[in-house]
Amino acid sequence: MKFLLLWALYASAEFPTLAIFPEAQKVAYGDARGYLHVLERGKEGYREAWRSSFLGSPVGGVIVEDIDDDGRLELVVFTSGGRIYILDGETYSTSWQNQEGTFGNITAMAVANLDSDPQKELVFCADERLYIYDGESLFGEWESEGKFQASQILVGDVDGDGELELVLNTGFVVGVTFHDIKWALPGGFGEHITLLDVDDDGVPEVLGESGGLLRVFDAELQRELR
Repeated sequence: MKFLLLWALYASAEFPTLAIFPEAQKVAYGDARGYLHVLERGKEGYREAWRSSFLGSPVGGVIVEDIDDDGRLELVVFTSGGRIYILDGETYSTSWQNQEGTFGNITAMAVANLDSDPQKELVFCADERLYIYDGESLFGEWESEGKFQASQILVGDVDGDGELELVLNTGFVVGVTFHDIKWALPGGFGEHITLLDVDDDGVPEVLGESGGLLRVFDAELQRELR
C-alpha cells in the first residue's frame, strides 16, 4: 500500500514537466533548456512530432486540459522565468502568452474549475504570490495580498465543507471562495504531495513525502494522522 501511495506522489509531483494526452496517444514534455516537445504514438512507439521554439527559460510545468470549455484540449506551459504559454492541443500553435516581465518566476501551477462558470481557472504561484486567471479570458481574477511559496499546488475539498481548497506543499490550505487561509502547517506537508482518501470517510487527506518519509495529514482535523 505504501508503495502505491508513493507512486501516486511521484506520478503527480516528480514529473511536472510531462503531460499525457487522453488514451496516451500523445505525450508533451518540457526540458531544462527551455523547449517543449510533443511525442505521438505510432506503430513502433513514440516519436517526436513537434518541438517548440525557445521559451526563454527552463520549462517548469506542462498541463493538458480544455481550459476554456470549447471542447478542444490546450497545452498550458509555464517556465521558471515567469512566462505562461497556451498552445492548441492539435496544431501546437500559441493562442496566448503573457507579457515578458509580468512575473520574475513561476514555481507551481494547477488547472481546475474553481467557480460556477463552465471554463476552468489557472492557479499559480509567482513571485511569492498566488494568482488565479480565468481559463477563457485569461484575465487575472485574484492576486493574494500575503506572500506564499510553493513548488506544488493541488485543488480539492480537503476539509469536507463543500468548498474547494488550494493545497500548497508548503503547508497552506486556502479556500477558493473567500481566499482565506484555513490551515497553515509549520514546516509544510512535504516536497511532494497528493490527495487521497485513506480512511474512506469521503474526504481526501493530504499525503506528503520528503526524503522518502511518507506522512498523512487531515485538513479537517488540522493534524497529522499517525
